[in-house]
Amino acid sequence: MMVDSAILYGVLGAIVNGLRVGSLYGLMALGLTLIFRVTKVPNFAYAEYITYGAYAAYLAAVAAGANSVELVIALIAAVIIGAIAALASDELAFKPLWRRGATPLHLLVASIGVGLVLRYSLLAMAASAAGLLEAALPIRSSTLISIGGIVSIETSHLLATGAATTFAIALHWLFTRTRTGKAMRATASNPVLARVSGINIYAIRRITWLIGGGLAGLAGFVYAYYYYVNPESGWLMLPWIFAAATMGGFTFYGSIISGVLLGLAEQVISFLANMYLGLSTAYAPVIALVALIIVLMYRPEGVIRLESLSLRRRA
Repeated sequence: MMVDSAILYGVLGAIVNGLRVGSLYGLMALGLTLIFRVTKVPNFAYAEYITYGAYAAYLAAVAAGANSVELVIALIAAVIIGAIAALASDELAFKPLWRRGATPLHLLVASIGVGLVLRYSLLAMAASAAGLLEAALPIRSSTLISIGGIVSIETSHLLATGAATTFAIALHWLFTRTRTGKAMRATASNPVLARVSGINIYAIRRITWLIGGGLAGLAGFVYAYYYYVNPESGWLMLPWIFAAATMGGFTFYGSIISGVLLGLAEQVISFLANMYLGLSTAYAPVIALVALIIVLMYRPEGVIRLESLSLRRRA
């Protein structure tokens, strides 16, 4: 009976952890989803915007010192640097290729190259400065919330969940309820026709990259709040980011739901596998990759496409 209780508490703990981790996956996938939906760039360099945002948050927090607004300053810095990194990569690499008629495959290969440049540039800078190869935001004390006296959740663990939910709703509203969103959808559907209709597709493209990069920077801030960050942190998260976005059909709500499902599956399955089979939790990343492969094989359009259904009803 004690073993059963231990397993129950372990599973509940894995669920709580899975919600936190999965929300972070979903938050990371939001910017990628927006950029891909509007510009059709399968952007492997997106992970580096997250890393740059995380480092910007850390450096801004250190510069601000220990005070009540250091995390706010860190958040603003992360969003700005993420947005700048994204816009710069589009202006210098993706947009010139797109204007020359590059195919999605060309853009994908270019994104890998852009990612390598960003990653190893950051690695070179971090290696030349003490304490930058592994950094994290200062931890603030958080309150424990008890659920039924069975499991407790730290209020800081709600950061990713709250941010992911808030920005998924905001992006859906932007995409479906505003003139800018309608222009984004028109640009995504047919850039030539959108331009003939009077839409400034280049301005829409810049707005898209700025918002997408800003969301990546926000995700970097949350990542640095939870974990230590290094120059390869974003790159190592890329399988989960693409898995969440792909399983969600590159929709905003779908990406969040898929990210949470991935986090839950990863944490619960790895806990049970460790408990019953003695497998190391180091195998947890395999779950996201297996899920991504299965989705690409059987549902390449995505498992969850909530916004698509909503848009069709509104059409």
